Parts: sequence; structure tokens; C-alpha cells
Amino acid sequence: MQFIKQVVPTTQRAFLIRAMSTATKEAKPIKFPRYSPQNQQILDDTMIPGPCLRFFKTKREKKRHDNGKLISPDTGALDLYTSPARPINYNEFDSTPTIAQERLSERLNRAISTMYTLETLPTKWVTLDHLTIRGVKVSRNLRKCRVLYEPTSTVKKERGNVHRALQDYTPLLNTFIRTHAQLKRPLSIKFIPDTQSKELEDIFHRLEAEDNLLQDDKNQLD
Repeated sequence: MQFIKQVVPTTQRAFLIRAMSTATKEAKPIKFPRYSPQNQQILDDTMIPGPCLRFFKTKREKKRHDNGKLISPDTGALDLYTSPARPINYNEFDSTPTIAQERLSERLNRAISTMYTLETLPTKWVTLDHLTIRGVKVSRNLRKCRVLYEPTSTVKKERGNVHRALQDYTPLLNTFIRTHAQLKRPLSIKFIPDTQSKELEDIFHRLEAEDNLLQDDKNQLD
């Protein structure tokens, strides 16, 4: 048997190697022009300072994915984590409390009860004889606290005395509450008048009165 040895010319060999290397390489990403044609014409006609060139650069268009998220052309179809913006009327105290918030609010409730039991308060207007503690709400970051209260008196002057006394002695009451709660982190405590509970109670009283009237009318008809 005769073995025929085929010799490939060097030019053809170099061409084959180049074709194989280009086939294995990945496609390069498309480079967008730095300036749009209109902005490039302005830059050619006018001398623009260097710090102001950023206003003439083209902005990359973001494509919207199927699930509604915005993705840039460079990232492809990657799912990026994005948190929605908070609404303007967002209130972190009105959202559903977490376990940590509930535990801290209960701890502050016990501290307030201990304060009223053991401490000597500076004025009678901040005692439980003239106000009722409706509840304690804690913010998400556990740094803010709102103590909801309601004056027990219906006289306008006495209610005003309670509001002013709580505003004046808030720092002292904060010290008492933090001491009895044994808090290690700083906490801002504010006394806020509870208007929502009062409105709900008024609504319930009205409904109850209407129910009683209906029952009385039925009894009279019978």
C-alpha cells in the first residue's frame, strides 16, 4: 500500500486557523455611539467645555421584560431585584407590625406601667387620673415609638393642660420609660393624642344607640 501524504500550503493553513479561531470567539457586544448624530453635529460646530459633555451623551434605552421589570441592554434577560417606591402617604406605624415590633411594644407597655407605679411624676396632668394610654406603636427600624393617649376629661381647658404637660415633660418621661425597659439602643418616644380610637368609639356608640332604638320600636309594635 502506498500512503499518499497531502501537504497543505501554508497560506491555506493560516486561513483555516484564522477561521477556526474567529468561529470559537464569542460575539462582541454592540457598542453604542457616545453621542447622537444631532449632538455630534452640535459638538462639531460649537466648543463645549469638558464637564458639560455628559449632557450630550446618549442615554441607553431600557427594555421592559415580560414580568414588567426594566432591564438594560447590557444585562440581557437577567432578573434584577427592584423594590417599589413608597407612596407619599406612607406611614410606617400603620403597617402590619413584625414580631420584633410587637415584642418591643409590649416591653414598653410594661415599662410605662412600672413608671406610673414607682416613679413620682412632676405634675398631676401626666398621671393616669387625667389620661388613658391607648397603645404603643413602634416603627420598622425599632428607633421610633409613639405612645397613644387620650385625656379622660371632657373639659377643653383640662384636655389642653394634659397636652401641654406631656409636651413639656416628654424628655423626663422618656428617661423613665427607657430606664424601666432597659433599652440598649436609642429610642425616640413621643406622646401622640389618639384620635382614631375616639372616632371609632363614637361610631360604635352611635350604632349601639340605633340598635337600641330599633329594638324599642319592635317591642312597641309587638
